Amino acid sequence: MARIVKLEATGPVKIEPSEIPEGKALFICACGLTKKFPFCDGSHKPTRDEEPGCCYRYDAATLAREKVD
Repeated sequence: MARIVKLEATGPVKIEPSEIPEGKALFICACGLTKKFPFCDGSHKPTRDEEPGCCYRYDAATLAREKVD
């Protein structure tokens, strides 16, 4: 069954080196667009100019954006 999940983040969550044993910062995807889940791959960049209060749908293959009413 398909689902629509609404995410509001436009960037990753940073986990500081002091919080993990490897000592290297990790960036976890919070926008849902990454192809390397759970890690950020920079796919959130198209979300930077979204209008506040608007809803968008992104094509998984091309990251083309469509405004949803």
